[in-house]
Amino acid sequence: MSENQVSNTETQDEDTWLPGWDGALYAANTTHHRAADAWFLETFPVRDGDRLLDIGCGAGDFTAIVAGLVPNGHVVGLDAQPTMVDEAKRRARPNQSFVLGKAQDLEHLFPMDAAFDLVYSRATLHWVPRPDHAVIYPQVHRLLRPQGWWRLEMGGAGNVPAVVALVNDVADHHGGPHAPWNFLDAGSAFDLLESAGFAMNTGYVRTLPQRRVFTRDELLGWFASQALRAWEPSMDAASYEAFCDEVISRIDEVRRPDGTYDQTYVRLDALVQRP
Repeated sequence: MSENQVSNTETQDEDTWLPGWDGALYAANTTHHRAADAWFLETFPVRDGDRLLDIGCGAGDFTAIVAGLVPNGHVVGLDAQPTMVDEAKRRARPNQSFVLGKAQDLEHLFPMDAAFDLVYSRATLHWVPRPDHAVIYPQVHRLLRPQGWWRLEMGGAGNVPAVVALVNDVADHHGGPHAPWNFLDAGSAFDLLESAGFAMNTGYVRTLPQRRVFTRDELLGWFASQALRAWEPSMDAASYEAFCDEVISRIDEVRRPDGTYDQTYVRLDALVQRP
């Protein structure tokens, strides 16, 4: 596959865990992520000529920022949603390419070993079922060149507790599942990364709480474009619509005591190296 081609790999019908996102709608609701970019980049070991893989590139706004850090390198964006890849291509720099596929399929999508200097993923893998992490991490290890880095950031244990309580309560009313997000704790992530072959005496594995700022409209946009999509694959259309309507009608229940709509985020944050 050339660097300018997009894989023809399609998501499989049996992947009921995979929500269907709208790339443009998602792109319009990433302000809370962009506000945390500087924090993420503080420990991002990138060099000018590096070749990088972004697992879960989404709408591509952050992928383009990273591509600007490696003007003599290249960034490959991977996402399982065609609309996300289309949106990411619209804002891409010349040193970017994209592959359509799932994180669980790295072995087939990227058959060449030691293909990247750095692999990273932001706000993506908490959407992936926990057993699949044991499949993904060894494949990331295989794709890295010796001394290459794996930079992982996703929702961690305790993430968005007010939101989780609300959506679980509403799901009970409509026969839906509880929140399907996979918010790993640091110890579990440490064991998975160590088992995958990463050196655990450099870098770090940690969870960090953050207060992320939202207006009421921004929080509604986040629910509509991202959070509530987690229930779509597991509910019939009428139940899903009723579920979404009730969550939106109860949005004020997640206001903080200070009157803001800011939310408590907890991020699983890891930086580990292939020996």
